[in-house]
Amino acid sequence: MRFIKIITAFFLSFFLLGNIHAAGSTLNEDFSLVSALCDDMVELAKKGNKEGFVQLAESALKLSEAQRRDNSMAIDRFRPKLRAAKKAGKAGDFDAAIGFVHEAKTLMKPATATWDGGS
Repeated sequence: MRFIKIITAFFLSFFLLGNIHAAGSTLNEDFSLVSALCDDMVELAKKGNKEGFVQLAESALKLSEAQRRDNSMAIDRFRPKLRAAKKAGKAGDFDAAIGFVHEAKTLMKPATATWDGGS
């Protein structure tokens, strides 16, 4: 009977280790490709290239949609900024578009862990 309890405790602890990894994986998201596209969007906006800006904005939105399969909360925060930048770029307001892209890039940075493990 004691052996069954030890085996049960081992399997439960193994299961909990998997949950700990899953809970921490959202801090390690990589948006480097979307960030690189945002840098290119800023360069095109400074040059006044409307078609290139809109094309890169669509690419960044499609790429972030593809990365959304992980149910990322960060993507849900910066995608509206990219959509607003695309809309401003279509209207020709590149100053606002650059501002939205910079706001989106700040939301792409990894979140710091505020939980210290308990008290």
